[in-house]
Amino acid sequence: MTQQNLHMAAKFTATAKAIPDYPCLIQGQQRLSWRQVDERNNRMANALLEAAALQRGDRVAVMERNSPAYIESYLAAMKLALVPCNVNYKYRSEELLYLLEDSGAAVLVINEDFLPTFEPIAAQCPRLKLVVVIGPSAQAALPTGRRAYAACLAHGAATPPKLSWAAPNNDDLLFLLYTGGTTGFPKGVMWDTTVYREMHRLLGPMVRGIIDRLPRAPASMFRSRTGHENAISRFMQSPVFRWLIAREPVREALGRYAERSFRERASGPLDVAARKARAMRRFPNPTLVACPLMHGTGWLTAMNTLTAGDAVIFLEGTRFDAAEVWRTVEREKVCTIIIVGDAFAVPLLEELERHPYDTASMLMMNSSGVVWSPKVKQGLLKKIPQLIIVDSLGASDGLGRSEPITAQEGEIKPMRFRLSSHMKVFDDQDREVVPGSGITGQLAICGLIPRGYWRDEAKTAKIFRTINGVRYSIFGDVCTVEADGSLTLLGRGSGVINTGGEKVFPEEVENVIHDQPGVADCVVVGAPDARYGQVIAALIEFHPGRSGSLDDIAHQCSARLANYKKPRHLFVVDKIPRKDNGKMEYARAREIVAERIQQLTPSA
Repeated sequence: MTQQNLHMAAKFTATAKAIPDYPCLIQGQQRLSWRQVDERNNRMANALLEAAALQRGDRVAVMERNSPAYIESYLAAMKLALVPCNVNYKYRSEELLYLLEDSGAAVLVINEDFLPTFEPIAAQCPRLKLVVVIGPSAQAALPTGRRAYAACLAHGAATPPKLSWAAPNNDDLLFLLYTGGTTGFPKGVMWDTTVYREMHRLLGPMVRGIIDRLPRAPASMFRSRTGHENAISRFMQSPVFRWLIAREPVREALGRYAERSFRERASGPLDVAARKARAMRRFPNPTLVACPLMHGTGWLTAMNTLTAGDAVIFLEGTRFDAAEVWRTVEREKVCTIIIVGDAFAVPLLEELERHPYDTASMLMMNSSGVVWSPKVKQGLLKKIPQLIIVDSLGASDGLGRSEPITAQEGEIKPMRFRLSSHMKVFDDQDREVVPGSGITGQLAICGLIPRGYWRDEAKTAKIFRTINGVRYSIFGDVCTVEADGSLTLLGRGSGVINTGGEKVFPEEVENVIHDQPGVADCVVVGAPDARYGQVIAALIEFHPGRSGSLDDIAHQCSARLANYKKPRHLFVVDKIPRKDNGKMEYARAREIVAERIQQLTPSA
């Protein structure tokens, strides 16, 4: 039997043929159907073939905010068996240059707003064969080697591209997911069709957790999301359904059905997936991706939403705006919002407390990768009683588990994740940690993991290890396993700082500070922050008799680093705390930062 082609290019086109006139991508007044998006993907793919001498497997870097153009650029690259990769649009020139060189990108798709970042390093990117510029000011007549995105859509053929090489297939990389990680420089994580074959490992336990909560769920959870009640939604609000769902065998059967359905939609035959996409139009789940697509949470969610045949919705503003989120929920009848922790959740809750919004369509709010405090969760559930809050454990290097919470939980405590079948915890000798033993180990994930790191065999061998014949991703999450199988997470083993979902490696910031005149030593740590989880703080020691300038240091950090990497706090100390062996005393450094911040806070 011929192996089923699970490449996103094939899956998207099959879904577009099944539900051509349903909404696919929405941003403000721009509403694109599946047929339109598929045709636009073809136009862009044909324009790329015409404009540059590309080869199979070439990388396409995308530096763009959330927009249909972001998704279309990825899908067009995939149609050509090229490999798209994300670019953090907050990068400065040096950071962009590193990523373009590391990926060996042949094409850069970039919003015109970011050209000032690219221009200073353009001459240092000889591998780039084409630059495609997004934006209303981009003209068709651009310098050699550049084309306007709008011109590509206007002049590219709408028919599927004719390739002189093999069509995209299961052996290809789907995309490179560049992440700050813990190495000081972003690394390209190589994801392939494993993301479809194994996604049931993440979604199955999550849905089972939701099903187990249904007997206590409010009736509003079962209302039609479209606003038009049908026989199924009415039945689910009836006492009969409530009686049935309270029976464990019924919930177990529903759980098995849901997991089988996930498998078929994600990795089954294309005609089956397309048929299920048509059937699910009775239960639409339009998803608002409020966090950046340039990060794993945003992109992976958008891709899986499209795989299910649902619409992906974006905000219009260039910055996160809680009021715009809730206005969009009202207008588009959004069912799911994707965020990254308190940095998004706090302003969303504050806006709901200031103004009333129609949130009847809301069903889920998902977060991954950063703290989401119980107090904020409780506030959101109070405002939206039918809401299911979902916390996800994992990283760009491997996807672990998603845990649901509903308003019926009672007291909401800090999230604890339970082990799934594809998760284990190993100690330093690669022995499995016994639940309840109190032994500290590192989380290991199998199955739903990438191939490794782009052009970095050493790091791949370090993080992706085979234990007892099974290949795991062990990316540094330190934890203990409780007697009931739940995990107590103790943090990332490295010194990486997580600020609002952005990962910052301290040494990168320290290198910039060390370059400044008068600096003898410095240390960068994360300082607790109510909204972002952590912010960047630096302790600086000047050479004796040379005071230096904190303003100059702040200016250089702004010039050379993305905004989220810039220190929020700069403090001068007489001596950086180090041990006798020269190693940093990070605990003491954090104490000093906390003391200095406390001194800045006015007393009540």
